[in-house]
Amino acid sequence: MSEFLTNISGIVPVAARLEIWASVALIAALGFVLGFAMNRGSICTVIATKELISEKRPARFIALIESAAWAALVYAILETAPMMHGRWSSLGFLVPAAILLGIGSYVNGACVFGSVGHIGNGEIEFAFTFLGIYAVVYIESLFDLFADQPAIDAAPSLGVALPALALLAIVALRLGVSRRSGSNFRRLTLAMGVVGVTSTVLAVLAPGFSLTASFGPIASIPVAGAVIPLSMFGGSFVSARLRKHGFMLRWPTVTTMVKRTLAGMLMGAGALLIPGGNDTLLLIGLPAGAWQAALAYVLFVATIAALVVKFGSIARAWT
Repeated sequence: MSEFLTNISGIVPVAARLEIWASVALIAALGFVLGFAMNRGSICTVIATKELISEKRPARFIALIESAAWAALVYAILETAPMMHGRWSSLGFLVPAAILLGIGSYVNGACVFGSVGHIGNGEIEFAFTFLGIYAVVYIESLFDLFADQPAIDAAPSLGVALPALALLAIVALRLGVSRRSGSNFRRLTLAMGVVGVTSTVLAVLAPGFSLTASFGPIASIPVAGAVIPLSMFGGSFVSARLRKHGFMLRWPTVTTMVKRTLAGMLMGAGALLIPGGNDTLLLIGLPAGAWQAALAYVLFVATIAALVVKFGSIARAWT
């Protein structure tokens, strides 16, 4: 299906063009639903880590792992192996890259998921986060620093039984801690299920795509590379508009624009070296059972946690 997307402007039969537009519409719809869920569930690793460290509330952090279990289950049901751009870096690159990704996310005040949610809330300054990310990956593409890195299949997905059991265990654990912390269990359950399912289907339809991946896969799937982020932002915006007091347009200052751009550049640099941001680690690497993804995500979270302990954080959920 992804081959159709690269030829959308070509001269093709009417039936093929209809299939192309149907594919584009499906990808747009999935991206919209994904962005809607990110905003509605206040899904962000920085927020989850801050709640875990400062408020002793682990529910939101557990929910992030839950999204990985959902993704693993969908891959198993579809009998498809997760696909990522290039191979995992060696430890010499992976470790500092994960730390760099954590520093950038902390400075930004939100990870990639959280930035999508903030934009939907009207916080335009977070658009500069993605400007910084794409500036880095565009520069990488100009110099071909990671040339000849096509999308590859990761390790085969696990059978249906194991991810299903893991998912039930994670949900049960979160239910237990939610009763004590007052977390909105139902909303998070629905949001994480939607994120895990829609992101996996999108990964199957547009192999190699990631919000923080190298410019290569975005250039190789130009339609999907543009439609998915735009539809995600649209879904996040609609979600915020539907919530009472959920949307308030905030114009950025020069200081915040510079801060978000620099933070995005740090996040983009880390994602290039891993390769992939927290979206790739959670929704592709962990479902594939890659130890590199597990290590990178632990280091990413540990970096944010250390910075929260040292300097504190004003990051907070908006629902």
